[in-house]
Amino acid sequence: MIHEKLTVDCASRMIEAIRRFGIIPFFRNKIPGWSIEELTAAGHWFGSEEDGGSLGPWDWKIEAVREGDIAYGKFLGGKAAFATVEWYRHLVNWRRSIPKYNMVYRNGYQALNHNEKLAKVLSPTLLDALNESGSLESRDIRKILKERTSREELSTVGGCMEKYLIPEIKKQAVDSLLQFMEMGTWTVIGDFTRVYKGPNLEYKGWQRSSVTTPDELFRSFETSDQEPFWAKYINESPSGMLEVTETPEQSREILTAHIVEICGEEYRKIAESLI
Repeated sequence: MIHEKLTVDCASRMIEAIRRFGIIPFFRNKIPGWSIEELTAAGHWFGSEEDGGSLGPWDWKIEAVREGDIAYGKFLGGKAAFATVEWYRHLVNWRRSIPKYNMVYRNGYQALNHNEKLAKVLSPTLLDALNESGSLESRDIRKILKERTSREELSTVGGCMEKYLIPEIKKQAVDSLLQFMEMGTWTVIGDFTRVYKGPNLEYKGWQRSSVTTPDELFRSFETSDQEPFWAKYINESPSGMLEVTETPEQSREILTAHIVEICGEEYRKIAESLI
């Protein structure tokens, strides 16, 4: 049960909440109390001039991402969430074992719907581009995908997605692609840039985001070429070597058990569906 409720009223308190929970959705969901939205103090979720103009969690997420060991992206049920590396590494271990998400390696997975077909065509190209550049903004992604993907390849997606791909790759297509990549733990938000508009250069929460791979985001934590990026966050073995010993299925159960411990056994099935 969620018994130590934090009140999120500033960036540091939101980061404290993320670290305490380890993994937590941004928005309210089917598990009551388990979200940044529900922890946020009254008047801070959507701030106004009357309450001091607080930009709330929508702006504080920038500070959370810049902590360097907090992942942010649409990786829980396709919705925005935060996770510290300690728990995100288990999500990576599980999700990257799922054949659907390994389409980024051009595997033989048979896409079942138009969204999956879009991911099958475009996700390998996006991952290659990110590995080359380190990070990309949405407008750069659209340009690169257009340059590196033929009309013939795009036409294989078909269905309702085709209008977002031909003759131009539109934002809706990139949004769908990024949701797939974030669910597969291949991408996360790398950083945000605050946008100032108008004659007085006002900031009212407008932002641009960049996308990166979690491997790149956490690269500042030293690991060898042979170790995955999360190795630093595993206790050292008696031999002094850092090792990842969990199977994907074990990582899934570890994550589920962690959420159940926080939220209650009655939410196990919901937790499993999100993981």
